[in-house]
Amino acid sequence: MNDRDTFRDLKLPRVIDTADTDFVSDFYTPLLSRAVSYNRGVGFFSSSWIESAARGMSELADNGGVARWITSPILSEEDWEAIKHGMEAQTDELLKQSLDDQISDLRHDLEYHTRNTIAWMIADGILEIRFAVPKGDLQGDFHDKFGILEDSDENFVAFHGSQNDSETALSNYEAYTIDCDWLSDRDEEGVRHQQDRFRRLWEGEYKNVKIYSIPKAVKEQIAELRDKDYRPYTAPEAEDTGITLRPYQKDAIEAWQANGQRGLFEMATGTGKTFTALAATEAAFDRSDPPELIVIAVPFTHLAPQWEEEMESFDIGTPIYAYGTDNPDWKSDLSKLISNLNLGVTDRGVLLTTHTTLSNQYFREQIQKHTGTSLLIGDEAHHLGSEYQQGGLLPDYEYRIGLSATPERYFDEEGTEYLLDYFGGVVYEYTLGEAIPEFLTPYEYHPIVVELTAEELEEYRQLSRKLAKVAHNEDADDEIRERIAQKRANIVKSAENKYERLQSALNRLDPVDHLLVYTNSEQLDHVQEILNADGLVQHKFTYHEDSDERERILNGFEDGEYDALVAMKCLDEGVDVKATKQAILMSNTGNPMQFVQRRGRVLRQFSGKEKSTIFDFIVVPTTNPNVELIESEKEILKKELRRFEEFATNAMNEVEARNKIGDLRIQYQISADEE
Repeated sequence: MNDRDTFRDLKLPRVIDTADTDFVSDFYTPLLSRAVSYNRGVGFFSSSWIESAARGMSELADNGGVARWITSPILSEEDWEAIKHGMEAQTDELLKQSLDDQISDLRHDLEYHTRNTIAWMIADGILEIRFAVPKGDLQGDFHDKFGILEDSDENFVAFHGSQNDSETALSNYEAYTIDCDWLSDRDEEGVRHQQDRFRRLWEGEYKNVKIYSIPKAVKEQIAELRDKDYRPYTAPEAEDTGITLRPYQKDAIEAWQANGQRGLFEMATGTGKTFTALAATEAAFDRSDPPELIVIAVPFTHLAPQWEEEMESFDIGTPIYAYGTDNPDWKSDLSKLISNLNLGVTDRGVLLTTHTTLSNQYFREQIQKHTGTSLLIGDEAHHLGSEYQQGGLLPDYEYRIGLSATPERYFDEEGTEYLLDYFGGVVYEYTLGEAIPEFLTPYEYHPIVVELTAEELEEYRQLSRKLAKVAHNEDADDEIRERIAQKRANIVKSAENKYERLQSALNRLDPVDHLLVYTNSEQLDHVQEILNADGLVQHKFTYHEDSDERERILNGFEDGEYDALVAMKCLDEGVDVKATKQAILMSNTGNPMQFVQRRGRVLRQFSGKEKSTIFDFIVVPTTNPNVELIESEKEILKKELRRFEEFATNAMNEVEARNKIGDLRIQYQISADEE
């Protein structure tokens, strides 16, 4: 068929009848071979009806067309009465039961090509069927007979009459009245009337006609009738969403699929783990048993809107927020979704929840009621390895994706093993070194050594001696030991000289441009004062701001309204701050899960951002330690230097950074091998 052939090339009469016209060869096939849409309301769902209606459908599919059919189910009188009396909870099950025998008829009565075409079109989403059941003032069947077709030039043909698209009807004397919207105002009015009628039926706007979607189980049964080795038309082109997966993201998805749709993605922060997981989810819909329930669990509520925004690029659906902070009615919404999925009223549902709610008893009970296939995405999955959070990792999730730059839990081998076992191991790894510079920003790394003041050093030494005594006393109370250790750690945390080194770092940043300063709650106010004194416009970013305020702050930072953000732990994971060009890590940690995330905040690519600069503070009692301090600090410093090694490894100025660290190693007698 020539691409330019349209309905206007056909000589369609005002009325056709079976006495003079072969409806199949002279009417259906010529129209459908030119059509891009076919809306039909007719008769009963049966093999003879489908045999006739399917003629020309493969040509429609080759045109990239779609079809929607409204028909009537064949039900017993008892079933009709149950549906007509509003027994909604039974409706889908009744439809399914009544259609089961008819599916068997399709398998045995339809010839191969017709059966295969219809099954493929339903599997590809090209053909959708809904059932009409009269109710209220109407006591009979849905027995309408009409259709509307559209070609690629937006010409419309509408027909209406007695012909019922069955083998029997084709041998009867039957007739159609035909309207072509390009011929006259009257024809155009006739087409518009039939279009409006179909739309109102399809959307269930008539009070005396109830419309039901084909039950999910029935749709799957029909789709299974297809010959999976032969699609009788060109595969429909995927909608161009503008999504282009990076090569490593494609590799990750393939590895996940090869592992039975389970696995952890260990990908460097900023390399698009969220995007990869959503693309894998979308790809899962083409599997033989696709997930109808998708659960996305995030560690913090402020990450949920970011996931929802990313989902807009994919054909996954609109999520329900299933946690109390953003949806007080989440329990009823969750219960209703599970019920609708089980009844087939809803084909697919997406839940956005938190790690805490994922482990909630009510949430778990509802998930366990779901009878279909489900998929779990665990964002920052390392958190889910804790004893409490493990409760949310139900066996009911057949498909599983875990996301983390650092899936190994800090000092928790059992939790790490549990995660690896549940998700099916790490199926794909993509390191920071692999991502720079193509997908992440190159960076300079500047270690900043901060010494304690004389007063702080003396107090630190006294506490170290006390801690050593307690550690060697088997009868010592663990609580006392913990209290001393915490008091000593607070000296480091609040070291006075941090402020001087902050000012020094600010002086080296000329100019300050999209700066992120990580600090702690004790020093946050003073840090803000220093930034203000330097004439920098700054804003704090903490747990105290609500979701709307956080979004406003981040947008202001990106747009240049603020020179700097002063942040605490809440920026560690998941929050996109792509515009960040500079970072001063005044307060840091030996936990890889946290320091890797903090670096990741700075390395995301952004327009006009050629490199990032990171200043990283490490507090030591002194750079000239005695034997006593070397003994007490060596193990602590080893943990700190792991972070420095990690950061220096991929830095643009790696040699310079390592030289800074080398002096500390010499003073505290720590070799690189010991780390």
